[in-house]
Amino acid sequence: MTVAVSAPLRMATKARAELALRPQLTSDALRLFALGILVFVIYVLLLGALQYNRAQDVAYDKIRGQLAEATAPIGPGIQYGAPVAVLDIPGLGLRQVIREGTTGSILMQGPGHRADSPLPGEAGVAVIYGRALSYGGPFRAVPKLGPGARFEVVTGEGRFNYEVKAVRRAGDPLPALLPSGGSRVTLVTAEGAPLPSKTVYVDAELVDGTALPDPGGRLARVPDSEQAFGVNLSGVLTLVLWLQALIAVAAGVVWFRSRIGRWESYLIGAPVVVALVWRVFEQIAAMLPNLI
Repeated sequence: MTVAVSAPLRMATKARAELALRPQLTSDALRLFALGILVFVIYVLLLGALQYNRAQDVAYDKIRGQLAEATAPIGPGIQYGAPVAVLDIPGLGLRQVIREGTTGSILMQGPGHRADSPLPGEAGVAVIYGRALSYGGPFRAVPKLGPGARFEVVTGEGRFNYEVKAVRRAGDPLPALLPSGGSRVTLVTAEGAPLPSKTVYVDAELVDGTALPDPGGRLARVPDSEQAFGVNLSGVLTLVLWLQALIAVAAGVVWFRSRIGRWESYLIGAPVVVALVWRVFEQIAAMLPNLI
């Protein structure tokens, strides 16, 4: 009789323990998720800025040598990500190396030249995108430029000075058509708090010298992922692979901890886990809207 009574009691006790454990597991999962979000924000705003500055230093050294040797890319078919120009805005204390392309991953390394527009200094409207918040937010202060402000762009074709004519936002009138042979640079970024969500356009026109002919041969139109606030999801598969690697390594650390000890397993596994987390964050950041 005692055995018959104790078995149901044990089952009831086990059920109560499982029910009590579920809220704890849910709470732990939420805490872990919140911690992941916090660490990602720190990565994008702080660590990403360090990564961005390093990429700029490398790009500046490269294009400086190319400009000195007259080998900087100028024609159509420029490789995406290649440095193509140096932008200098004295009024903002801003000097940036411009890369070819406006995908999210390229704008993590510097302002990008939209591939379906001419280069600065050539006839037509050259379009340059830059982030407003993440990875150093290089174009954060660009909306503060007012009419009359000047900046300089150096490409493989020469040195060109531009003067700001207008700052536009959604609903504002478009600039007048350029005269034949005229050159305009439009700097594009975002604004808004706490998360930039509105596009800003700064239109500037060539004031010194004559625009060079557009050699043509460029893309007719870039895909949506390379336009303002474009999102590129082509890296989803890569993200999944990095996540799988992270889970496998984390499981390995837990397994080793029970075999060789806590601190030994952490010493071996922590650098690998940190490197994989960095890669995961890079992939996620590359899929964010390109102007943020």
